[in-house]
Amino acid sequence: MPKRVDHSSRRATISDAVMRLLARDGLESISLRHVAAEAGVSAGQVQHYFPSKEAMMEFATTTIADRIATRISAAGPDPDLRQILTTLLPTDPESAADARILIGYLAFATVRPQIAETLKMNGLGFRDHVAGMLPDHPDPTAAAESLLALLDGLALHVTIGQLSPDKARALLTTAIDDAQGYRTRPRPPADDAPTADQEETLTPN
Repeated sequence: MPKRVDHSSRRATISDAVMRLLARDGLESISLRHVAAEAGVSAGQVQHYFPSKEAMMEFATTTIADRIATRISAAGPDPDLRQILTTLLPTDPESAADARILIGYLAFATVRPQIAETLKMNGLGFRDHVAGMLPDHPDPTAAAESLLALLDGLALHVTIGQLSPDKARALLTTAIDDAQGYRTRPRPPADDAPTADQEETLTPN
């Protein structure tokens, strides 16, 4: 009886090899030969499932999304916005590897419209989730976009050593607190609003 092959498992094994190569050696290391060696399979087996580098990288989108979801889940059963976003910063070896993977993947996607479109749709879904956690903000979508753009930039700066993880976490936490406490902050009076002294003068005896 011929041996049954678990094709889903084989694809996952190859995709995991792509992740390790991205984290360790960067985007230039992704090739059929290198991925086959990392996965411990033949180049022919890799090519059977993924005929090109683009096919491997496109499939890896799911793996990256799963890794992000796993990190968020590790924050707890009902994480708040601060927990969700700060856990995505590269603050330990595992999250630093994830950051290098994502940076390499984003560089690849910038010149591959089909992959960029998939990333965009995933990103919009996450943006909307974050916006839903900012109910008191007058423009939660814009606030979510700002927070996620800051998160991406901070992750890059930590990865290249420009910022320490603690500094990045502090900056992100401040931005989150500002977004969540938008309506509780005192607002400056309008230019034509009367001052307290003026109000006392205008108040009839």
